[in-house]
Amino acid sequence: MGNIRKVLLWRSGFVLLLALCVSSIYFCGCAARQKNVTNLPAGVTLAEVQHWDSAVANLDKIAQTTSTARKAVMDLNQQGLVAGEYYGKILTTFGKIDQLQIDAVQFLKSQPKNWGASTQAKVNNDLSLIQAELQNLTQQQMVGIKSAGAQKQVGALITEIGDLAALILSTVG
Repeated sequence: MGNIRKVLLWRSGFVLLLALCVSSIYFCGCAARQKNVTNLPAGVTLAEVQHWDSAVANLDKIAQTTSTARKAVMDLNQQGLVAGEYYGKILTTFGKIDQLQIDAVQFLKSQPKNWGASTQAKVNNDLSLIQAELQNLTQQQMVGIKSAGAQKQVGALITEIGDLAALILSTVG
């Protein structure tokens, strides 16, 4: 029995590591978007358009990484590596992060190329709430993952989401 459990732990660790590597390669390999824009509307700067475009791209990356993390936790649960009382809480937190990301990206897409103060305030609010959910996840819910290695791998995905949120927030004035 002990050997089977070790094999399952190794496989789950390998799958999570592979997912992390693939997502990292994908995200690091993305070319910069909107380097130069012509025919800007009156009162809109090139930097504003670039910040808007970057925010949309990074919100999409947040969605992809959240999906990868959620799938990893579901796989860990199937292997019996997530305590029952934490499993629902972790998935609910990922659902809240998804809702906030969707809200922010839909808002941005409804106002193309607008990175004015009101847009920045709305995006700032959604991303601040995402960061609060991530903090809740790391401080209270990750303890429900029974394997230290699996905690580390899911934690790396959570850190990636936080880093993307911080990157967007760095463009908010």
